[in-house]
Amino acid sequence: MYSFTERVRYTELDENRNLSLSSIINFMQDCCIYEAEDGGVGIDWLKEHRTAWMLISWQVKILRRPVFCEHVKITTWATGFRHFLGTRNFTIKNAETDELLIYAYSEWAYVNVDRQMPERTVPEKEVEVYGTMPPLDFPFEKGRLSAPENLRPLPPITVTAMNIDTNHHVNNGQYVALACSVLPEGTGWVTDFHCDVRKQSVLGDILFPYIGEEDGAVYVVLNDPEGTPKLIGRFA
Repeated sequence: MYSFTERVRYTELDENRNLSLSSIINFMQDCCIYEAEDGGVGIDWLKEHRTAWMLISWQVKILRRPVFCEHVKITTWATGFRHFLGTRNFTIKNAETDELLIYAYSEWAYVNVDRQMPERTVPEKEVEVYGTMPPLDFPFEKGRLSAPENLRPLPPITVTAMNIDTNHHVNNGQYVALACSVLPEGTGWVTDFHCDVRKQSVLGDILFPYIGEEDGAVYVVLNDPEGTPKLIGRFA
């Protein structure tokens, strides 16, 4: 288990002075990256081994949004490894009262960046550094997301340099931010977010957004030029 504390910055807020959804993703992403760096299996280790952890899915449950200047504690732990797959939980709590604000489940694939294919297994050193702990005792959905029919097309989005991270593809937080950018009323109302990443995007890629509703949830799909989903997001 790994934790760090942070104060909610102005640049991380939505229009309601609450922590934005993309900033929530960034907090959780930073937490597992800090754990890797402190354990000696961070960016340099992955670069040497020509590997990377690629996100498969997020499921984020928001009980209350952290507010401007609130001190929060972000915690993560690995819950299991199987072949090239890893699963991980997160919590965000008020650092002073221990109030649970947000909890999440995520799935990751350990990938060879040269072959763009999953490795057979996760290295023993990484498994040893992360360890495993029991998962959160909260219900999370099984299986992949599927988008509803009759989605409406929206203007295309071009991937720019500001969306790219050290793996030379669109950062996880940026992917979520791109999906959020097409929502007509922002994400301040969202308390349940589920996102599947089907395919990574790189500098200059054109994404074709589609939006629609089903069972009270809003779906955003980012397609490639051939119409294949790269990301499916559900906002509820």
